[in-house]
Amino acid sequence: MSVPESVAANRRPRPLISQRAELRLGARHREVLDQLEALFLQEGFSGFSVRELAAHVGCSRRTLYELAPSKDELVLLVFDRFLQRVGRAALDSIDPAQSYADQIRAYFLGGIELQRITQVFGDDLADEPAARRLFDRHYGYVMAITEQLVQRGIHAGEFRQVTPAVVAGLLAGAGQFFNQPNVQADTRLDLEHAVDELLELTVRAITA
Repeated sequence: MSVPESVAANRRPRPLISQRAELRLGARHREVLDQLEALFLQEGFSGFSVRELAAHVGCSRRTLYELAPSKDELVLLVFDRFLQRVGRAALDSIDPAQSYADQIRAYFLGGIELQRITQVFGDDLADEPAARRLFDRHYGYVMAITEQLVQRGIHAGEFRQVTPAVVAGLLAGAGQFFNQPNVQADTRLDLEHAVDELLELTVRAITA
């Protein structure tokens, strides 16, 4: 059985720009959004003015203002678009024919791109309340999906009688650990193997 439609419908954050509306923007505007996403994830956004952003991606300021009326709203648009894309990829990775343990693994490994947020981008988000609220809404959605998968695993007899919210919090919150500087150097694991090890330890601990 797939993740309940009620969870997807009721908890998924509404995108700031729908896929249909994005298609109406045109190829150049979508390319600019892709370039801004790459820039923000690598270098953050607080140190750039609108003029500097336009110069960096090779467009006019008018093009940026066609996407959003201010730099703050442009940042939110780019960040939300990134979160929506990663969230869709994570959900699409779930195969309802698999065990619930494998569905949880697939969900988090399918959304692993979220763990590639750099420290500088994370610091900028922490200083921007609107962006932080946006992230928290998506974080709540990840929690809801994970709780539902754990709860179903319990009902199926696959998992022990654990508290689904605790398991969800452990897995979803681990992303903040993996985003810390030097974590990969300290663990001597690349991101995929580190996340996979966390999933294996967690799943083993809750398996009946």
